[in-house]
Amino acid sequence: MFQTSLFADASTSLAEADFILVGAPFDATASFRAGTREGPDAIRQASYNFETYEDRYDVDLHDLKIFDLGNLVLGSDPAYAWETIGESFAFIPAEATPIFLGGEHSIAPPVVAEVARRHELGVVVLDAHLDLRNEYGGTKMSHACTSRRVLDICDRYASIGIRSGSREEFLYAKKIGLHYHSSKEVAERGIGPVLEDALAEVGCDRIYLSIDFDCLDPAFAPAVGNPEPFGLAPRDVRRAIEVLAPIAAGLDVCEIAPQYDHGQTAILGARLVREFIAAKAAGTDRLPKSDNRS
Repeated sequence: MFQTSLFADASTSLAEADFILVGAPFDATASFRAGTREGPDAIRQASYNFETYEDRYDVDLHDLKIFDLGNLVLGSDPAYAWETIGESFAFIPAEATPIFLGGEHSIAPPVVAEVARRHELGVVVLDAHLDLRNEYGGTKMSHACTSRRVLDICDRYASIGIRSGSREEFLYAKKIGLHYHSSKEVAERGIGPVLEDALAEVGCDRIYLSIDFDCLDPAFAPAVGNPEPFGLAPRDVRRAIEVLAPIAAGLDVCEIAPQYDHGQTAILGARLVREFIAAKAAGTDRLPKSDNRS
């Protein structure tokens, strides 16, 4: 591991931390735009833009126990990257909540595997793409195979924001009865009812939340590896975090490639990570203050 700038307010010790951030700067299977390896440090830099106090939860991040483990050295071999991600959990106490900063979305399955060793959980994925290919680009560890590999680990699964995939992927999803919700469904029904359905489909009290930033419409988050129009709005993702963070055993935020905009995507990423920490710290008995614009 090597240390770069720390995430803002990550000032406690590893042994005391309730939240542990880990950078996973890997993008060796990129299929359209590389550069997500720069995502972790861009999110960290952007995190200093914000006040420590989150008024929606009456939580001050300065008072929380947050530690930044730095960036993993993942190389260019997906198998080596996955092994290294797994090994990093030796440094993450079981009672802490891991937050992985990608990197491409292929870093999610090895994180899910380790969190699933510690907790019985389901997985909720926010993504534009089905990512159900069994192999892509000569490897089963491609970012295009992420949800397929997650399903190898955990069949309690739902995804939200879907609007792209191959014919074979959609046929496979139908064949196995996969629970997924399109961005069109979110636009028509609202994120609240969709989240209710997703939680019912996952059917457990503890979840892992995986956010591929291309779930968002590129009008809001243009700097991603595979931008896909007609996506979710930031308030949709924030609401998902509000609902899911209190029962989340872990989080990843992936696919931010900061060279493709002027910083706005990384700023949104940093803010959503901070929202997750605040919502998780507040717990299920402290709902966010009402926001008529949500």
